[in-house]
Amino acid sequence: MFAVASLVLATAIVLLGLRLPTAYHPMNTMAWIIGATSVSTVLYAALGMTGIRSHLQGGYLDTAGARRTKRLLAAMWATAVFFSSLACFAFLGTIVSQVGDPEHPEVRFTVAIWAHLCLLAAPPVLTGVLFFVGRRLLDPIPPAVRHDALPSADRAGFTTYPLPPPPHRHVRIAEARAHEVRRACGRLGTALITAGVLMAPTIVLLGDRLPPLYPALGFLSWTFATIGVVQVFIAAIVLRTARRHVTGDHLDVPESLTTLRSLGVIWGFGLFCTVFSGVGLVLGLSTATGGPAVRYPAVAWVVLSLMVTPGVLTGVAFFAGRRLFTPPVPAR
Repeated sequence: MFAVASLVLATAIVLLGLRLPTAYHPMNTMAWIIGATSVSTVLYAALGMTGIRSHLQGGYLDTAGARRTKRLLAAMWATAVFFSSLACFAFLGTIVSQVGDPEHPEVRFTVAIWAHLCLLAAPPVLTGVLFFVGRRLLDPIPPAVRHDALPSADRAGFTTYPLPPPPHRHVRIAEARAHEVRRACGRLGTALITAGVLMAPTIVLLGDRLPPLYPALGFLSWTFATIGVVQVFIAAIVLRTARRHVTGDHLDVPESLTTLRSLGVIWGFGLFCTVFSGVGLVLGLSTATGGPAVRYPAVAWVVLSLMVTPGVLTGVAFFAGRRLFTPPVPAR
């Protein structure tokens, strides 16, 4: 539910920001772009909450996984507070500086202005709710006593009960499979890093040949394109470090599931950035060329294809990771 709410919130921030009377001001554009970016913390926190079920195995709680999830929720809450505060400060500064300007008499504190300010302040509230709910759910309780086990007396005369066995952490895989996982993670991670290094300067060089774009739309497009390229590098790092989940012929199941969730979040955020960068470029080219009926230059299609690439590459990383790190089903 919170993941869907984050996408709706980001869309509302962008659409309402484009309709405000201060849409012409660069700081206003900066404010709603930072605000839309802060919404990604809600998406990350919501997807982290969906992984809580993997920490419960047979009635037992994986305390290490629970601590990682709580640290993730705390980090997303702090990040949301930082970015939302920055966005609100930039937005309020823009409004205050433009109120009373004779060149822009339409700028004043209206219902739309206050609504947009509430939207910018919403991510810390949502991530805070997820943090406190997750902390309440993931606080470990004292270990249960096995009522079917016989008590024993120690040297001091106190009666003790044996603790329940911990859940299985590692599963055995074939040696050839382990070698394939390590080799595929290294090669795919290197390929993603190479693609990101080549893609970033190519987009910049070809972007200089595009027609002049509307400043707000151009800033929107290039900002999300940059964030999308960063997601490619993050996916590459996650894959290269995932090789340590295979030790000998054993696969670390909790760490593998954490890697799969991380790649899923990266892929979702890569698609999110791809959509906004592509939409911003198309709208900017439409205004620059006189309307959507005018033919775009060939370089525009190349740049648009490059902006879609981060979503494709992060998707490749996710599906490759799911194939490599899905724990094998034990034979009955």
